[in-house]
Amino acid sequence: MRSIASRMSVMSGEGALSVFARAKELEAEGRSIIHLELGEPDFHPGKSVIESAGKALADGKDRYCAVAGVPALREEIADYLDRTRRICVSPANIVLAPGCKLALFLGMMALLEPGDEVDIRPLRLDWARFPYLLRCRGAIIFSQILRKLRRRSHRARVC
Repeated sequence: MRSIASRMSVMSGEGALSVFARAKELEAEGRSIIHLELGEPDFHPGKSVIESAGKALADGKDRYCAVAGVPALREEIADYLDRTRRICVSPANIVLAPGCKLALFLGMMALLEPGDEVDIRPLRLDWARFPYLLRCRGAIIFSQILRKLRRRSHRARVC
C-alpha cells in the first residue's frame, strides 16, 4: 500500500471550523453567539436570488461549467471592474472559484516552489489557513504575526 505524501504532515485542522463547532455547542446550550469565525453572511439569500436559482435549475443549468467560470459572468465582472474601478481586464483573464481559500491555494500551487520566500503581511494573509497552504508548497513564510510571537516569547523570558 502506498503511503501518504510527506507534504501532508504540515496539515492542520481549520481553526475557524473548531471555533464554529464550539460556538454551535454554546448555542445549543442557549447562549447567544455572534458568529465571526467563518466569514459567511448571517442572512439567507433574498427572494430574487432564490427564484433565479430555481429558474436556472428548471432551465437545466445544473451541469459543470467552463473551468474558469461561466463566460457571461466573467464578462460582467470585467465590465463591473471597468465601470466601478476603472480597471481594464479581459474576461479571459478572470478566473472564478468557489471561495477565497481555493483560489489562493490554486495560485500558490501554480507559482510557488519549495523554498520560495513569501511575505504574507502585505496581503493580510497571516490568519488561519494561509500559513498552512504556503507550508504545503514548501514555502518559507515571513509575517508580522511570526515576528510578534518571537517578541512575545522573548518578553516572556525577560519577565
